Amino acid sequence: MNRGVRVGRIGGVDIVADVSLLVVAAAVTWIVYVDVGVAYPATESTIATIIAFVAGAGVVLSVLAHEGSHAIVAQRRGMHVRRIQLLAFGGYTTIDGKAERPLDELAVSAAGPVVSLALAGVLWLVAVAASAFPEARSAADFLAFTNLFIALFNLLPGFPLDGGRVLRAMAWRATGDRVRATAMAIQAGRVFGWLVIGLASVITLATLNPWALFGALLGWYLLRSAEVAGRRELLITKVDGLVAADVMRETPDPVASDMFVADVIDLYQIGSRLRSLPVEVDGRIRGVLGEPEIERLSPARRVSSRASAVMTKIGPGDVIDARMPLDTLMQHPSGRSGRLVVVSDGRVVGMIEGADLGRAVERV
Repeated sequence: MNRGVRVGRIGGVDIVADVSLLVVAAAVTWIVYVDVGVAYPATESTIATIIAFVAGAGVVLSVLAHEGSHAIVAQRRGMHVRRIQLLAFGGYTTIDGKAERPLDELAVSAAGPVVSLALAGVLWLVAVAASAFPEARSAADFLAFTNLFIALFNLLPGFPLDGGRVLRAMAWRATGDRVRATAMAIQAGRVFGWLVIGLASVITLATLNPWALFGALLGWYLLRSAEVAGRRELLITKVDGLVAADVMRETPDPVASDMFVADVIDLYQIGSRLRSLPVEVDGRIRGVLGEPEIERLSPARRVSSRASAVMTKIGPGDVIDARMPLDTLMQHPSGRSGRLVVVSDGRVVGMIEGADLGRAVERV
């Protein structure tokens, strides 16, 4: 979730470029530079370098324009955008919560492809206008095709692509049931994925062209997206109305940092294992202590080791408010400990572990 290079912050939203996008941009820069040199050998090296860098930067800016449009529309419709992650020819925008109306989801989901299609058209016009400069025209043509590809690829009907979300918004508007609409969009993604795999397989057998197998890979990607991302979307939809307090495990007062581990076990262990507990250091929650930390200590060391020395340290992102909506919580990045401390009015009231969240979702 945190992988990538932070390239900026716009309107309070962090923009992070994944390594895959940076690799693609670098590859595009090199390929365009070589192609210009081969196709137009009379072109000066400086001009070829500028054109190549413009093409490479254009790929990054094209992806940013696509994802940024999602963020802008979401913010204008009252949603809180936390992060924009840029991937190779795509990405995702992390929005806390979810759209309250189908038209909101439709607007946010369609914004990216619409902007990419508009950019493709503008760049095509630039290419036509630059006919007298074939080197520049080739770069503009490439970027126009890139934006067209980004738009069409993201419009395919499968989560987490925009097309899957557009389809859900339309089904939601038609049925009035978000859960049912999500299930319909997931099924559509599965069907479309199998159709693409079948068509690509037939073309491969009929033409003996191995490149057609890339179509099968695309179908497999859509199939997996519909299964994995779609199932996650369905869970997020089902937990509507629940908050962190509904799934947390209530805990006693935080463990003092200078308390010996053996004493913690004697005081708090119930049954065969010690449930995770928050550890307080200098008046603040600095870590968690539970069975994962206890198992690393021999029985002899538990008598002499203090909680502060054994605990797994946590950061501010591992402490959440008891009123945090559960759909937002399910999108919350997991910290080093894999556990969350829940507070209410500045006081620790509980903890959430993976098993707690899983049991809560099963009850829905």
